[in-house]
Amino acid sequence: MTSIFKIAEFFLISVAWTLTLFSPIASSRLTGNGFIKLLTNVSIGSLVMSLIIGFLSSDSLFNFPLYLKLISLSALVATTLFHKDDKSLFMWILYAVTVLALGYHIALFSPVLLNALFLLSSALLLGIILYSMLLGHWYLVVPKLSEQPLKIAAVVLWIILALKITLSLMSTYKHFDFFDQQTNLGAGYAFNWLLLTMRMSFGYIVILGMSLFNWKLVTMRSIQSSTGILYAMTFFVFIGELVSTYIFFNLGLYI
Repeated sequence: MTSIFKIAEFFLISVAWTLTLFSPIASSRLTGNGFIKLLTNVSIGSLVMSLIIGFLSSDSLFNFPLYLKLISLSALVATTLFHKDDKSLFMWILYAVTVLALGYHIALFSPVLLNALFLLSSALLLGIILYSMLLGHWYLVVPKLSEQPLKIAAVVLWIILALKITLSLMSTYKHFDFFDQQTNLGAGYAFNWLLLTMRMSFGYIVILGMSLFNWKLVTMRSIQSSTGILYAMTFFVFIGELVSTYIFFNLGLYI
């Protein structure tokens, strides 16, 4: 599988996994089952596209990751068909199946423990911001919804950011020979520094700064303004994690 196909598939599976994983942050009893169906349908679309990419890029059509996708897709389709406002035991079972199967699939992109942790943290960072942005839109449908779910999502974002930044700083320090002026490692001195700068600025500094503004807006219950900030954060997290996964799959660095 080429790195382009691998990165695209990783992003699509990450979206499906994290939107499902974070869906209980806002209770379906408060949002109605429409929000769960929105998250589930986005996840289904992402999984279908990942299946297409998998078929185009794989020499073998039948492999273990394919079965994980099909199991998850079946659970998501059942969720969007049968989910009610109050989450039943059957829906929680489908939730667990989807989260475990897709989380394991992401770990299989690089089964080394620290590599898997890095990839899972990348998926989580992308997913919590995308989830928050979609949730912000849902306040137009349920305007009386408490701002507490957005606050919880903001705290989760900071925890994930702390983990990601720690891993990135450790990896940069350990592999600083990639950024020496005379280096022949990676794509060369200038391009390595360009990737590092883009990753740190767009993926961490901008997102952290915007998350603080988002918190202030949420506490003021200025939800539409908060959603606008989350739109911008979604754009920047896609750039940051795209650069990060490119660095990981091509250079092997956790940045």
